[in-house]
Amino acid sequence: MANNGTGKSSKFMAIAAVIGVCVVVALFAASVWQENTSQSKIDEAESNLLTASLIGDAQTEAAAAGALLNEYVITGDEALIPEIQAVTATAVQKLSAAIAETGSDDGNLLAQGSSAVEALAGVIALRQVGDVEAAGAALEELSPGFNSLLAGLNEFAESERAAAAIAISSAEDANTMASWLAISAGVVAAVMVLAAVVYVVGNLRRRSSVGAPSTS
Repeated sequence: MANNGTGKSSKFMAIAAVIGVCVVVALFAASVWQENTSQSKIDEAESNLLTASLIGDAQTEAAAAGALLNEYVITGDEALIPEIQAVTATAVQKLSAAIAETGSDDGNLLAQGSSAVEALAGVIALRQVGDVEAAGAALEELSPGFNSLLAGLNEFAESERAAAAIAISSAEDANTMASWLAISAGVVAAVMVLAAVVYVVGNLRRRSSVGAPSTS
């Protein structure tokens, strides 16, 4: 009967050990998955922030181009033309890099930028031939579309910053969950070891007591 009881106890411990190991493995696997999720969200946030930075640069350069163009129409200073062209090229470059980083152009900003560059070149051409009035009118006609482009760039940058904030929050949540899962796995593993020690010690004591000679 004692052997039968010991056998059942051993079988129970074996089943419990298997279940415990499965639980520990599952917890560690979930922890690793959460860590990977956290890193993925961090990468996503970095991409969003890079896009926002590039858009901000494009917006700054575009605004500078507009200010220089206005000055050129007023003064006719030919030295301003290379500056206008340089800041315009930088704005287009930054915008293109931002679109490439995000992988989409839902606001059709590149097309708007191209139209603005063409209109800008038209204003310069009119002023170069000395038609100040026509250049001023063309500049005035350009302003609404140009301001709309700047507003679109600002909205795009803000949306990317907001997306980055959400991704960072998700990364922090995933990181916290990964830590708790790792701790839980460690606790379960420690409990399993303790239970195994208690079982082995108890088993040894029972065997010792059964095998001890009677003193009566």
